[in-house]
Amino acid sequence: MVSFKYVILLVTCIAFSQNKTVKLPIDLNTIFVTIDTDSYVKLFENSFVKDTLFLCKNVSNKTDKEDYSGKYFIGNSATIEFFSPMNTTLIGDTFGDVGIEFKTQKLNQLQLFKNKTTKTDLTTVIYDSIKLPYYESLTLKKTIPNIEISLLEYQKEYLSNLGFTADQINTQMTFSQFNSIVSKGKKYPRKFNKIIALELNLEKKEFSYLKEALTQFGAILKNKTFKMNEITIKCSIKRKEHFRVKKIKLSLLENVKTKETIISEKIKIKTKDKEAEILFSYP
Repeated sequence: MVSFKYVILLVTCIAFSQNKTVKLPIDLNTIFVTIDTDSYVKLFENSFVKDTLFLCKNVSNKTDKEDYSGKYFIGNSATIEFFSPMNTTLIGDTFGDVGIEFKTQKLNQLQLFKNKTTKTDLTTVIYDSIKLPYYESLTLKKTIPNIEISLLEYQKEYLSNLGFTADQINTQMTFSQFNSIVSKGKKYPRKFNKIIALELNLEKKEFSYLKEALTQFGAILKNKTFKMNEITIKCSIKRKEHFRVKKIKLSLLENVKTKETIISEKIKIKTKDKEAEILFSYP
């Protein structure tokens, strides 16, 4: 599940192949989380949330893998996707699922991250009855339920459909350059800039999976906290299953009021100056 437009947050990482180590910039593309139905329904009800903090979109998408709909907080430099539970086994359809998605900045960079522990898969999408390659994703061969870390690379056919020229498609592109093309130079109309920190509650096997994936993308681990340039991912180990996301911390483009906004009984947003925190209070 991937956002369409605002894909951002520059993170300089180290890509591992079987034979060499390559320094490569990648972007934090998306955090997605599956929440309770009541909270999902209420996400866009507060005017401060939808008119000041986030560009809020209801998005439906159909690929060769699945049909899905979600509610998106689209930012200047990242996207947060929320899903409501569904009766399937696909990642993102079970209450408490979480995904962290990165994206390359140029075609053919994904292959530099491939090694014997990873696998890749091509997703296609239908536009005007035409089947287009959408993105290639890289994940660990080892999978566990309810959590997924992936690295995505948009395909040239999809970028061309968005309006990118051949020269642009083959150019190393920062997040601001990408957004400028997709939005045709329009200024981002809200305050949400990028994701700067996560706090997660994980079982041991989930933490091990996260560690294996993130360290291949260049993360440094110390005291159960991962550092990737501007991102911090702090983990607590739980003996039994808990809701996996405790907090998502954001930077904002401008100062906002110091306030607490209640989304539902389980979700609230705290803001102060140029930062915001989305807090989850599930057991």
